[in-house]
Amino acid sequence: MTGKEHLTDWEQDWLEGKISSQEAKEKAKNDLQFESLDKFVSKAKQLNIPDGISKAEAWSKLESRISKTYSPKVISISRRSWVIGIAASFILAIGAFFILKQNTNQITIETSLAEVRTVELPDGSTVYLNAESSVSFSEKGWATARKVILTGEAFFEVKRGRSFTVETTNGLVQVLGTSFNVRSRANLLQVACKTGKVRVATKDESNEQYLTAGMAVNVENGSISEILEIRVDRIDSWRNGQYDYESIPLEQVLNEVKRLYKVEIEHDFSSSELTSPITTTFSSLKDAAQTIAVQKGRGFEVNEEENTAVFKVK
Repeated sequence: MTGKEHLTDWEQDWLEGKISSQEAKEKAKNDLQFESLDKFVSKAKQLNIPDGISKAEAWSKLESRISKTYSPKVISISRRSWVIGIAASFILAIGAFFILKQNTNQITIETSLAEVRTVELPDGSTVYLNAESSVSFSEKGWATARKVILTGEAFFEVKRGRSFTVETTNGLVQVLGTSFNVRSRANLLQVACKTGKVRVATKDESNEQYLTAGMAVNVENGSISEILEIRVDRIDSWRNGQYDYESIPLEQVLNEVKRLYKVEIEHDFSSSELTSPITTTFSSLKDAAQTIAVQKGRGFEVNEEENTAVFKVK
């Protein structure tokens, strides 16, 4: 019997993106049938085919990795044969969020516009990754050197242990065991401590500040600001859909709105207005547009069906 003879309509439709995960789960004979395939595809997304390695070699490596985690009782040998064929085409077509580099075990996890993800690190620490952001770390040697590279914004809940470092293009954040938020966009790094103690340093480590709960600091162009006070409950409020920006250039706030709501923005703001800082809080696209418009003396129009927002002089 060939692998294709095992393929049912819901499995093929789900792998090809024609139906949602919830619809696939409902069509499956039982939860275990869907979960087995879902786990395999999730594991398959960790594979990136390096230059010089054939597709057959790459999938052989994938099969070897999966066998270490999942028992043959969950996915039979015959079932895995057709899953590999279908999943290979599917994953190579859409790309993967998880990229495994053969020699360094470096893993990169990315989010797209209007997407957030929760990432569990090898030691059980958790990273909550905001929209259009990425975090990279190496599995190899993690126990002796806990280090992640962040682009964008994330909230960290770090298990106690050896020093934990977050590296960004704008500076470094180091802790032992704590929770804190890091946002690194353009040339501005913002760090806020929710629990424990955080060390924030410039890229060359020539300047530093230590933060405890309720403290925040900005790093911009190699300089660190004075310590700022911030409400603890606002530090990671973005995880619940509430967004707070304090003294942030208007242009950066507009870019955040684009990321969070996957929206196109038209405006007539001048260059000086775009670089001037604003403070705003919002929980929806319309709310964001209104607060910005009021502060900048503009009229606004939001079309949620077309995902557009327009700001113009009244």
